Amino acid sequence: MGTIITIAIISFGMGLLPAFMASQKGRRFIVWWVYGAILFPVAIVHALLIGARFQRGTKNCGYCRMAVSVNATHCPRCGYEFIGL
Repeated sequence: MGTIITIAIISFGMGLLPAFMASQKGRRFIVWWVYGAILFPVAIVHALLIGARFQRGTKNCGYCRMAVSVNATHCPRCGYEFIGL
């Protein structure tokens, strides 16, 4: 029983790496965390090879991570104000 719990903890811990990498490229963290915990070797390679989900002329909101125009002064979803960006 203790071995199964230890393997589960290590697996979910290892799932954080592909989840973090994918979230930096605009993907959903939770989905990639589960994917990385279940299929770590496949998920890490997949996270390395996926391209960013950002469009030209856009930037991400620092609060809600929504893609907004580069010229925007505030986020239309949450109202976050882009100061000096």
